[in-house]
Amino acid sequence: MYIKEYDNVMGKGFSVEQSVNGKMCKFMVSDNGFDSETEYEYRAITKCVAGFLTISENKGKLSQIATRWEKNRLHTLEVKNQYGNYQTVLAMKGSKFYIMDKVIIENLTVGDVHSSFPKMADHGHWKNIGSKTWADPAYGVLVDSFKNITLQMV
Repeated sequence: MYIKEYDNVMGKGFSVEQSVNGKMCKFMVSDNGFDSETEYEYRAITKCVAGFLTISENKGKLSQIATRWEKNRLHTLEVKNQYGNYQTVLAMKGSKFYIMDKVIIENLTVGDVHSSFPKMADHGHWKNIGSKTWADPAYGVLVDSFKNITLQMV
């Protein structure tokens, strides 16, 4: 797994590259200023049983919203920010993470990834970061290490 910090017009963030079933998967993690305990209004774009996309709105904690959906159903998650605009905090591309907020990645467990995002499940990754149970953080290295870092695990 590789973690690289970036700084652009959108602010500071990280790109995470990890091997998923032998293929490299890259996604961006940004800190949009949200926290895990505040309830936010959100809009979720999900794929229904018939295969088309639907939009639903509700309120919830950002640390729990991403894992409310059945596996491979969530497509995009947007949260209303302090200015009243919706901001994308999770986007999927081909059942893999594309964009994610720091609060979401910090709160994902191995079990959450298996249950909600099975295409991102990689036992080699979890073995390298020391996860032993489904309750362990899926990206444990990132939880304490969102600083200027570059990690390389083989």
